[in-house]
Amino acid sequence: MSLSSVKKRVFEILNVAEDGDYVSLAFDIFIFSVIVLNIAVLILGSIRSVLEKYWLIFLLISLFTMIIFIIEYVLRIWSCTSDPRYSEPLKGRIRWALTPFALIDLLVILPYFAFLLFGVDLTALVILRIFRLLKVIKYSDSLSLVVKVIKNERKTLFTTYAALIMVLLVAGTLMYQVEGSAQPEKFASIPDGMWWGVITLATIGYGDVVPITVAGKLLGSIIALIGIGLFALPAGILASGFSREIESAHRAREDEEVYLCPHCKQEVTKKDLWKK
Repeated sequence: MSLSSVKKRVFEILNVAEDGDYVSLAFDIFIFSVIVLNIAVLILGSIRSVLEKYWLIFLLISLFTMIIFIIEYVLRIWSCTSDPRYSEPLKGRIRWALTPFALIDLLVILPYFAFLLFGVDLTALVILRIFRLLKVIKYSDSLSLVVKVIKNERKTLFTTYAALIMVLLVAGTLMYQVEGSAQPEKFASIPDGMWWGVITLATIGYGDVVPITVAGKLLGSIIALIGIGLFALPAGILASGFSREIESAHRAREDEEVYLCPHCKQEVTKKDLWKK
């Protein structure tokens, strides 16, 4: 087997498995498991009592996952030239290294070297590795449907959230003007007013910052009522998108149903029945 063939096979294994490629599927499962293990150690390591008791196990797991991540990154950057998009030895690898997932991989590896060489603790960036789990979308029709709906409704969702941000800016600015003199410690700036706006528009209501003036209470009531409608819009848009996609998929399945023509004894799909 030539070096180019080996490189191509490594590239196929490292990327999302195609149907019937069980070696690639096994690698995907393995790397997912390593990512989950790495994140679990990061989370559990934040509990002081657990860290003090199992620090050696956590250290060994961190070293193991670091080695796996480094090997995977090196193999990916070596084999990426098998993809026609990155076929040029130098420029192709640079283009690959600037792709979103490749940058995430690099950001996950760098904190280890930063800690070992300079003593700078950036290991929290390992949590970015969780975005690699997005590859699992390929294996799930449900997750694929979610992505498709969001993609189809992206313009409407963008408009909705843009309107929400504008309302938030107006609410934060007005509340700063109205309540700033009465509560200088609570509404010391427009960003402070925007924090109150986020909590109010989202109908969370922590109660850490509340208006006390008559004008502030009136403004707060109006913004709270606006928030109920604005935050319901994205849910309605997504629900409508899901309904359309499910109905479309159902119609497609019906159209692909096969019937046996009683005259010619040939199989024919439902959408072609009229031809008979």
